[in-house]
Amino acid sequence: MSMEDILKVLVNSRQQGGSTQGSDPMTDLIGGLLSGASGQTQSHAPVAPAGYQQQQSSGGLGDMMGLLEMFMGNNQSGATQSSTASNPIMMLLQPYVEKLAKKANIPPEIAMIVVSFVAHKLLSHHPTSGRDSSSFNLDDLLGQMSSGKIDSNVYQTSGMVHEISKSTGLDEATASKTLDAAFSLFGQHVQSAAAPSVSAKPQVPAGAKGLRSTGMKSGVKPKRD
Repeated sequence: MSMEDILKVLVNSRQQGGSTQGSDPMTDLIGGLLSGASGQTQSHAPVAPAGYQQQQSSGGLGDMMGLLEMFMGNNQSGATQSSTASNPIMMLLQPYVEKLAKKANIPPEIAMIVVSFVAHKLLSHHPTSGRDSSSFNLDDLLGQMSSGKIDSNVYQTSGMVHEISKSTGLDEATASKTLDAAFSLFGQHVQSAAAPSVSAKPQVPAGAKGLRSTGMKSGVKPKRD
C-alpha cells in the first residue's frame, strides 16, 4: 500500500459524488494499515502535543488525521523524528519528504511538516475525515493538480501560506513555493488516478447497431411502396 492508493480513493470518492453507501474504501484501506501496524508501533507511538484532543470519526481516516496533526505541530521535536521510521503513516509520506527536501532545498524536518500539511488538507475533504474542508474547493484544485499546473493564488487565499509560514518559520514567498512543490509531487499521483480510461471503447446507443443490421442483408430487396 502507498500514498498513491489513498489519493486514488480520495479522487474516486469525488468522482462518485461522495457516496457512503456500503463499505467505505477509505476506512477499509487506512483501518487495515493502522490495525496491522498497531502492535508493532505502540511502544514508539508519537506523543500528542499539549492540549491536543483526538477527534473521533468513523473509520481509520480520523486516526490518520490525528497522526498528521501531531507531526504538523512539532517542527523541532526530536520525538517526532525518532518515531517517523515506525509510524505507518509517515512511512507512506517519507518518499515525498525526501523529494520535497531536495526540490525545495529545505531541511527534511520542514519538508516533513509541509508534506503532512498537504496530505491533511487534501484528506480533510473526505466525508469520514471529521475535519473542516471549507478553505478551498478540492475538485477545482484536483483538476489543477491533474493538469500539472496549479494557480498559486489558492495557497494565499486559502490561508495555507500563512499556516506554513507560521509553523515552519519560512517567509511567505518561500512557503508558497514550497507548497507548490509539495502539491506538484502529490499531483503526479492525482493525475494518474483522475485520468479517464482512454482504452475504453465508445458505447453504442441501444438500438443503433449500424446499417448492416437494418435488414439490408445479401439477397434481401428493400420493400417498395
